[in-house]
Amino acid sequence: MRVRGWLARRRANELKRQNIERESFLKEEEEARAEEESAKRRYEIERRMHPRTAADFEILYNELEAWRLQETNKIKNSELDAETQHEALRQLLSKETKLLQTIDRLKSAANSENKALRIAKTLKDMSAPKKWDLSNGRMVQVHTPFTTRSKELAQLYNGLNLPNLTVDERLDVLLHVKWTVKEFDCNLTREIVELIDREADLLNRGRSPTIMDGLRRRISSLFLAFIETPEFNPEAGRFQIVPLDFDGYQQVPM
Repeated sequence: MRVRGWLARRRANELKRQNIERESFLKEEEEARAEEESAKRRYEIERRMHPRTAADFEILYNELEAWRLQETNKIKNSELDAETQHEALRQLLSKETKLLQTIDRLKSAANSENKALRIAKTLKDMSAPKKWDLSNGRMVQVHTPFTTRSKELAQLYNGLNLPNLTVDERLDVLLHVKWTVKEFDCNLTREIVELIDREADLLNRGRSPTIMDGLRRRISSLFLAFIETPEFNPEAGRFQIVPLDFDGYQQVPM
C-alpha cells in the first residue's frame, strides 16, 4: 500500500511538473509572438515616418494612391450635387498634392542621409588597417602609409562637416585642408584653395555662417572628390571610384 501510494504521489507530482513546464512554455511562446508582432508594428510605423529605401517609398505612394481612389469613389458615389462634388474633388487634389510634396521632402532627406552613410562607410573602409595572416595561424592588423593617409584625409573631411565650430576652430580645419590639397597642383586643388580663402575672408570679416552654407557644401564636395581620387589618395584605387575630370596635376615639392 505504501509503495502504491508513493508511486501515485510520484506520478501526480510528475504530471504537475509537466503541466507547469507546459504552461510556462506556452506563456513564453505567447510573449515571444506578442513581442514579434509589436516589433513588426513598430517597424512598419518607422518605415512610414522615416522612410529610407525605395521599398519604403513604394509603400507610401501605393497607400496614397489607395487613399485617393477611396476618397474619389466616396465623393462620386455620394448624393452631393455636381458643383459640390467638383469642389470636393478639387480639395482632394489639393490634399494629394501636399502629401506628394511631403513624400518628396522625405525622399530628399533620405537621399542625403543615405549618401552621408555611404560616404562614412567608404572613408572608414579606406582607413581600415590591413589584415595579415601569420605563419602561426594568427592574424595581425597593420596600418600602411596608404591607410594612414586615408585616415588623415577622412578626419579632415569629417572636420569640414562638423557643425557649431568656433571661428578659430573652423579656420584651423580650413588651414589643414588647404595645405593638404596644395601638395598637388591642378584645377581641382586650385578651386578648393580659392574657396577656402573665400570662406576664411568671410569668417575674418565676421559674416554669419548661414550665408556660407552653399560655399561650405561646395568645399566639402570638392574635398571628397580629392579623397576619392587615387592620385591623391592611393587607397581610393581599391574602391574603383571614378575621379572627377581634372587637368594633369603636378605634385608640389614640400
